[in-house]
Amino acid sequence: MPGHHEHPYSFDHLIHIVDDLEAAMTSYDNLGLPTHAALSMPGFRNAAWGIDDARYIELAVIDDWDAASGSIYGETLSVMRPTIEASTTPGLASFAVHVPDAPATAALFRDAGYQVTVCDIRFDDQVDGQDAGFTEVFVTDAPAWFPFFISYSPPREVIAQLRTDHRVTQGGDSEPPSERGPDLVSLLAYSHTPSHDARVLSELLRCELRGTTVALPGAQVHFEHSPSPDTTPGLYGFSVRRAGLTESPAFVAGAMATSAITQE
Repeated sequence: MPGHHEHPYSFDHLIHIVDDLEAAMTSYDNLGLPTHAALSMPGFRNAAWGIDDARYIELAVIDDWDAASGSIYGETLSVMRPTIEASTTPGLASFAVHVPDAPATAALFRDAGYQVTVCDIRFDDQVDGQDAGFTEVFVTDAPAWFPFFISYSPPREVIAQLRTDHRVTQGGDSEPPSERGPDLVSLLAYSHTPSHDARVLSELLRCELRGTTVALPGAQVHFEHSPSPDTTPGLYGFSVRRAGLTESPAFVAGAMATSAITQE
């Protein structure tokens, strides 16, 4: 991910809630966005399109909220449940922004007057000699388009390098898939006040504002005026390049995928 580390905040992953995980994976694959299965636990399963060695789109299905609440991800899912249930399913629920220090980020938002919940997830194993896990920060009184924040143990750049090394040992390329293959360019969000929301997000993330587009490294966030007063504000799609979409826009499990016109 060249250049993504130069800014303290960068795109980490997008959460796409689906009804049928296998069908959603097939739809992504057919768009040229290759997926792989990930976790399976009571009440919850997911998969992902691994954009590169750090960024990804998560496809998730929640079959049983009560069962899922007892898993290692139970606290996180409980915090996200209102957002997920308020969004259109299937569809895009939220996105994560990577930060170097999630607890410090939580303190910044608390100082700014926001209500914040911190979820600390730790696994039983170690990676690169460090306890494996991640910390997520949710701003619970923010609007629907607002991201949550995440930092990893070991740090994300270490995890990304381990993935690169593994791919090379398997005979793969040292370059991440997004260097020559499909790449995520933008997240697309509806808003009743796109100029205002874009400005607020750009200030909070300390990113450049280009019209109603927030230049978040890893995936910019583009706000558009809601097509009607009844349209729920929030994420509705994403744009990609080098995906070979035969139609643009295309629809995949309730989300819109478009070909990006942005050039490298």
